[in-house]
Amino acid sequence: MPVDFRAILTAFAAMHAGVLAAVALTNPALSDWAIVASQSEVDRWISTGPTAVGLGAVVAVLACALVQRRGSRRAAWIAVAVATLVIAAISAVVRDVAVLDLLISLIIIKSIAAGIILGCAVAAVWDRTTTRNILMLGALTTFLSIRVFANGMGSMSTSAVGEPSWILLGGMTIAAIACAATAQAEFRIRRPDAGEIRIALVVIAALAIGHRVLGSVIDRQEYASEGTAWFVMAACAAAALALTAIAARRLGDQSGAGGTFLWAATALAAASAPVFVDLAKQQDLWRSPWRLILVAGVGVALGLRLRLGRNLHNRPLRLVALAILVAVPLSAVLPMQAAHGTIALAVKLAALGFGGALLMSALAPGSLVDATLGLTIPFAAMTFSSIAILADQLTWAPTRVNFSFVGQPTEFTSIPVDYFTAQTIGTALLFTAIITVCAIPVTRLRPSNPA
Repeated sequence: MPVDFRAILTAFAAMHAGVLAAVALTNPALSDWAIVASQSEVDRWISTGPTAVGLGAVVAVLACALVQRRGSRRAAWIAVAVATLVIAAISAVVRDVAVLDLLISLIIIKSIAAGIILGCAVAAVWDRTTTRNILMLGALTTFLSIRVFANGMGSMSTSAVGEPSWILLGGMTIAAIACAATAQAEFRIRRPDAGEIRIALVVIAALAIGHRVLGSVIDRQEYASEGTAWFVMAACAAAALALTAIAARRLGDQSGAGGTFLWAATALAAASAPVFVDLAKQQDLWRSPWRLILVAGVGVALGLRLRLGRNLHNRPLRLVALAILVAVPLSAVLPMQAAHGTIALAVKLAALGFGGALLMSALAPGSLVDATLGLTIPFAAMTFSSIAILADQLTWAPTRVNFSFVGQPTEFTSIPVDYFTAQTIGTALLFTAIITVCAIPVTRLRPSNPA
């Protein structure tokens, strides 16, 4: 059997595109910063991160729509190469930036370039199952594990996770140029259906703006009373789910439609939010971040592999994936210490990768713009990450000085943490309720009408 070098090259490019887009669209919240500026400038800089991610999500859908209308895979890979070079240029100059306004501009430009990479890559590879799964493997694995490189300390960088590596940027540039050079003109990207692009653009704009506004409302409750904070978190979660329900109804709720894929992506975003908070607190305990990346990647790969050859309407398959996603936040109330250590964190990331990949691959839509929209949701659904951060601040464990050691008065002993508390239970139940709401339309999935 002859080796299809063009297919291998496309798969290589799809993997790099998924990883690079996910790295560039990830901008975790900061706990501190090492930048000297006025408070208003710092506030504007901090708020730029999530705003830029939402903008990148909108640009991704727009880029996919424009490439799909043009119909040329060569044009798609050229756009990916140009966007990669833009990110490379930003990575080269960002360390010399001394003006906060310029750094803010670079953050926005980088997110726009990441959106172009994701949207054009989806348009170029989504129609083939193999390259589609490879793109999802890169994007989902990076989404789940890239935060292991974040230190929570803001600096003159476009993201807390740092800039993309030069190996990744170089590989993406070479692969995109090679794909553009070897693209066959007769194999064109299928044109979108009437009204499909308009609906997808309206939906992603509404979701990006809605999540950004709701996330900022939650972030302002840092010094509110506990009762007020819980009320705001529950209200914002309900608002986000209501907005998602409206968007999913517009995209369609039958099999192969964007609405069910949107629910799957929302469920993954909600299930992963508390885990990311734990990851930020325990990242110093990891000897090598690549172990965590490997664990997440294996989970995603297994989920994608199990989906291959399975029937889309296999309801037990979807139930298994949803049960795994629900189990992740519920594990926070387990009383044993072993359920909250580094090994448990790795297991949770593997479970998120397996369940999320299994569910999203099973519900992958045929529409290219709907697929791009769904892939951006885990990054743009910042309402859930804000809820997880605020809920964690309500459950901080106290410490006390251990005065029993005469001669060593500086030793500290942590009070044993009681994980079965009202705050921990409330957080677990809130995220379980969010995922359950996302699961209802997925479990009731009905087959599409034949044309």
